[in-house]
Amino acid sequence: MNNPERLDARSGSKPRRLLPKLQPVSMNPHHPKDSWPRILLVHGTMDRASSFKRVARHLSEFEVVSYDRRGYGNSQFQDSDGNPKKVSWQIHLDDLAEMIDEGPTVVFGHSYGGTLALLAAERHVENLLGVVTFESPLSWWQGWSRWSAHSMDPNDDIDTAWAEQEARRFMIAQIGEDTWKRLPSSTKAQRESEGVTMVSEMSSMANLFPVLDPAQIAVPTLVARSENAPERHVKGSIYLAENIPHSRLEIVSNTSHGIHLRRPEKVGDLVRTLIAAC
Repeated sequence: MNNPERLDARSGSKPRRLLPKLQPVSMNPHHPKDSWPRILLVHGTMDRASSFKRVARHLSEFEVVSYDRRGYGNSQFQDSDGNPKKVSWQIHLDDLAEMIDEGPTVVFGHSYGGTLALLAAERHVENLLGVVTFESPLSWWQGWSRWSAHSMDPNDDIDTAWAEQEARRFMIAQIGEDTWKRLPSSTKAQRESEGVTMVSEMSSMANLFPVLDPAQIAVPTLVARSENAPERHVKGSIYLAENIPHSRLEIVSNTSHGIHLRRPEKVGDLVRTLIAAC
């Protein structure tokens, strides 16, 4: 899993192409031609680019793009038999670096997507102008999460049935059991099939090495969390804001972990605040 030719080392060098490049999704194709910078929205665990549609409407003066992270939505990650393959933070970081490489970019990263954005900033990925994170997990901290996936060795095989069960449990925790029951069977099946991605990316990040050094982040960074965030996110956000140079902490009221769904206009405000500091 540790390939020295990829961005798992602290380096701004571009990774060698190991996997097919993911395709960005334009979230507002009618943006002004002279808009600057480009805004890249990076989703969290068990999510996809389409969940940012309302956010993009609140950033209509910019070019806004997103993508389904590898293993989710339209970015299938399977072996020759069609079975889901494990994915690591290194693979995700390579994908993100390629997206940023397209031009001067500000990243809004939600949850796991924010952790990836911080890693890209720490490794000084070219064209990254600034980062906004919202409740991004620091899952290598001991005792960070209650999810059993974090205690796994990333090199262990993953039981598919168990991973599907974990994905279902995660989704119910996020959207509620009643909403889960109302989903079409095809949607449930797709989300459950992403269990291997979920478990493998969680265990990989929990075993991050070397761990993120926030002092190495040189771009403007806005660390945000909800007013009633769990204690781990409260402590994590304070740690990041106190140790990332040129950073600030913002606490958002009237929202939950899913700020991009509940308060998309606030995401737009956070991004504009960050751009003003770039």
